[in-house]
Amino acid sequence: MSSTSRWPGGVFLSFGLWFDQVPEGGALAAVGDVLEERGGTYSGAMFFGPADAAFVRVLDIAGIGYSGAGSARSVRRGLRDGIAYRVAMQLPGAGPAALSYEATPGESAPAARHPVDVTVQAGPLSIPRELWNADEQAAAEKQQAVVLDYLRACCTALDPAYAVLHSEGSTPTPAALHVGRQIGVDVYVSRRLGLGAHLSQAARLSETFDWGTGVFYSGGFLAETPDRDALLAAWTRPSLIIGEQLAARAAR
Repeated sequence: MSSTSRWPGGVFLSFGLWFDQVPEGGALAAVGDVLEERGGTYSGAMFFGPADAAFVRVLDIAGIGYSGAGSARSVRRGLRDGIAYRVAMQLPGAGPAALSYEATPGESAPAARHPVDVTVQAGPLSIPRELWNADEQAAAEKQQAVVLDYLRACCTALDPAYAVLHSEGSTPTPAALHVGRQIGVDVYVSRRLGLGAHLSQAARLSETFDWGTGVFYSGGFLAETPDRDALLAAWTRPSLIIGEQLAARAAR
C-alpha cells in the first residue's frame, strides 16, 4: 500500500462527533474501536505528538511527528496513550479514511474539547444530484448507506451530545454554537439533551431516523430538503440551545 493510498483524497465527506462525556481511554480511541468492530483496519500511519497538548489544528501541535509504517498495534497504543492525533484507516465500503481531532478555530483546546472526525472520499457524492446518471446514482446511494451505517454505529455505541455530517465543512464546538454558529442540516442529537420539542420543525423538513440513543435529522445528505432556507431557520434556535446547555455543563 502506497503512503498516499492510506489517506482519503479528492473531495472529503466527514462526520464529526462532539463528546460532552469523553469515553474512557479517550474519544479518538473509542471511535476507532467502533470502526474496528465494523471491519475497519488501521493502516499504520499516524500523526503523533506530546500527550495533553492544547491546539487549534493537529498539524500545529508543537513537536508533531509522522509515522507512515507502524503496526495496527502501535497505532492502538498511541491512541490509548493519548499521543496519536490523526490516524489512517481502511473502512469496508468507504476505502481510505482519516480518524482525527477536528480543528477548533479561534480556540486552542486539549483533545477532549475537539470534535472527533471521520473523513472518507466523497466519491460519487461529490457530483451534484441533478448530474447523476443511473450508475452514479446507484453508487452514490450505496455510499450513503455505508457512511450512514458508520455514523449510526458510532452514535449508538458512544452517544455523543451531537454529531454532524458534512462535505468539506466542519463540526462546530458548543462555544461556536453558543455565539450563533449554525450546527448544520445533517445532524444527530442525543436524547440526553432533551431537545425533541425544539426540533419538531427540523424534523418536518428532514428525513429522521430514531437510533435509540438519539435522532438523526437529514436535510441534505440523503435528499435535498424542498426548502433549505426554512430548514436553516429551523436549526437556528436548537443550535443556540445546544451551545448554551453544553457551555453551562462545562462551567460547572
